[in-house]
Parts: sequence; C-alpha cells; structure tokens
Amino acid sequence: MRAVLFLLIFLTGLALIFVSPFYGVLLWYAFSLGNFHTMTWGALGDLYLAYIIVVLTGISWMLSSTEKKRLPLTPLVVLTLLFSLWMTITSCFALAPAEVVWDRWVFVHKVLLMGLVGYALTTTRERVNQLVWVVVLSIGFWGVKGALSFILHGGGGTVGIHGPEAGVTAGNNEFGIALVMILPLLFYQWHLAVNPHLRRGLMVMGFLVSLAVIFTYSRGALLALCGMGALLWLRSRAKFATGVLILAVGFFVYSFVPQHWFDRMATIETYESDGSARDRIDFWNISLRIAEVHPIMGGGFWVTYSPDITNAMLAGTNLRRLTAPRAAHSIWFETLSEHGWVGLALFVMIGGYSWLSCSSLVRHARGRPDLAWANLLGRMGQGALVGFWTGGSFNSMAYFDEYWCIIFILDAARRVVAKEVVEPARSLATIPALLGRPLGNNF
Repeated sequence: MRAVLFLLIFLTGLALIFVSPFYGVLLWYAFSLGNFHTMTWGALGDLYLAYIIVVLTGISWMLSSTEKKRLPLTPLVVLTLLFSLWMTITSCFALAPAEVVWDRWVFVHKVLLMGLVGYALTTTRERVNQLVWVVVLSIGFWGVKGALSFILHGGGGTVGIHGPEAGVTAGNNEFGIALVMILPLLFYQWHLAVNPHLRRGLMVMGFLVSLAVIFTYSRGALLALCGMGALLWLRSRAKFATGVLILAVGFFVYSFVPQHWFDRMATIETYESDGSARDRIDFWNISLRIAEVHPIMGGGFWVTYSPDITNAMLAGTNLRRLTAPRAAHSIWFETLSEHGWVGLALFVMIGGYSWLSCSSLVRHARGRPDLAWANLLGRMGQGALVGFWTGGSFNSMAYFDEYWCIIFILDAARRVVAKEVVEPARSLATIPALLGRPLGNNF
C-alpha cells in the first residue's frame, strides 16, 4: 500500500513538471532531500527517480513558452561554474581510481546542475517560499518522525536517531546538521503564516525538530545548534523572549535526556582523551599534507578513501598511516585535500558571497514593510549558514545538497528583492517624461 501511494504521488509530480518546469525543481528537492523512496520496498526503491526528474525538468524548461532559457550570470553562478570547472580539472588528474572519481563527479554535478536550474527558475517571491517549504518539510518530516519515535520508545539508548537509509543524511551527524539548518527556515515560515492552526503546527514541529537534533547524539550537531542559536539571539530584536525560549529548551534537555547523552557531549571538552576527536585532528593533518604535496589541485575526489595512495604522500612524516578508507571529517579539509588551495578558495568565496546575499536582503528590506519577508529570510539564512559551517567543520559535507539548495534560494531571493527595489525607481523616473518637464527640487 505504501509503495502504491508513493508511486501515485511520484507520477502526479511528473505530470506537474509539464505544467511548469519549476514543479520539477520542487519535486527534485522533495525527493533528493527527503529520500522518501526509502520508505518503499522492491523495484520502486531501486529506480533512478532523480534522473527521471532531471530529464523531464530539462525538457519542460526547453518547451516552456513563459520561462526564460537564460542562466543569470550573477557572482554566485560564476563562482559555482568556476568551482565546477575546477573540480572537473582536478578529476582529470585525480589520484584515486578513475571509476570512483567520476562517479563522485557525477553525484556532485547533479547537485550543482539542479541548483543552477532551480536558481534560474526561482524568479518570484512565491517560488522562493515554495522552495523554502520543500526544504523544511522534506527534512522536517524525518526530524518529527525521529523525535516521536525516540520519545515513544522511552529513549535512553546509546544510539541516536538518524535520517533515511542510503541517503546523504543517513548518519546521525549529517542528519543532525541537516535539521539544524531547517530550524531558522521553519521559524521564517512560522512568522509569515497567517492561519493560526498552521502557526501552531509549525511551533510543534520546531520543538520536535529541536529535540531530534539533541536525540541524534551528534556533537557536531550540538555545536551547530549552539552556533546558529547564538547568532540568531544576537541578531534578534526580542532578545529576552528568544533567551527564555533557549533556556526552556535547555531545561527540557537537562531534565529528560538520558545520561549517555551527557557522557557523549562531555567529550567535547575532553577531546584529547576521545578517540574520535583525535582521529579528526589526524585526518586534518593528513589533508594538510596532501595539500602540501599537491597544493594547486589536491588529490582529487575520494583521495583519502584510497589508503595506499594517501600513505605514499605521508612518507617522511610522523603522521599516522591510514589502514582503511576514511573521510576528511571537515568541509574545509575535504575541499582542500580533494581540490587544493584553489578549490578551497572557491568554496570559501561561494560561502562568503552567500553571507553577503543575506546582508543584502536585510539592508534593502530595512524600512520596507512590503519586503519584511526578505529581511527575515536574510537573517534566518545567515543562521542556517552558520549552523552548516559550524557543524560542517567536523564532518565531510562539502557537497551537501541541502546547503547548495539554501545558498541558491538566498541569492534567488536577493534577485527578487533587487527587481522589486529597482522597478518602483524606474516608475518614478518616467514621471517627468509623462509630464513633459524635468523634475524640480520640490518634487
């Protein structure tokens, strides 16, 4: 029954793609972020659903008579294309086996391709909000499910909740960070909601998602939550109310989470004696060594997943040799080891530009009640970015589709606001021509 329902929803979504290619973007992110196919069994769980959506969205976009066929060459697009080109070059000279490298290249560029397509098609405020809804609900569904399951089963276990199997968020660390990133966006939708039932539902959802972050037992997610919460509190206009809410959640955590959670979180302060933390530091040093040997292009995709190749570069150092494929455990060191200092610089520039996009939203919407949504989205967007950067500093998530989706949403919103700010100015500029005389000082 579950498989039949999933198939009906999927086929309906495919039909909507030919109504508007933007529905293809929404469908892509719903299935890419939500991984709902993992709730089915048999052939449906093995179909290449993402490729079907990508192909049909491209066809619909080409056939559409209302959608522009041009990718706007904004700084974000240019930087993304340069990053894509650089990753292609590093893949040509990658040290890992070619079939592994190019499989990874396809995965990463599938994320970037649909991000760019979605960016080109997100041309209105309504579309911006629709994409935000898809991100919030696709990941929030699993957060609510995980929190309720943890509570109903009494908690107290030594294993935290995790995301859907076989997805990017299958691990508890990745899942926790994904949940942290949607919390500011969830608050954004709650603030805009008018229906009281929807507002109450979003409030309950936000509470359960917050608990789910805690119940992942992820130290990286806890740090991401703290970083995101600290920024939002500093930027909040109601610091007292926000502080009370944070304290209430903290009190709940202190009162009800199992002792194992406290034991695990305590290792943040005593990382010297924690094997996992020591491993991360070792991997970061190994990444630096790879960048020292190959400073321009790095080792290419999956270089640290090839122990023999990596260990050859560690000759003459006292760094611990790899005995099994391992991740870099940091978005920064992951990019550095795989694509060198040039790749890291491009990755950082993309993140920095995304921060400036949020600042632009806040600045241009200040004092404009009609653009209050953009002001709030800019502030909440910066919270999501800080959450990802903080948690991602301890996990390999440089190509995380949720992150790339959010940065494209934020810059698409900037484009929408820029258009809304410029058009009234153009209207005012036409008034003198209509009157047949120049503007005076008293206009």
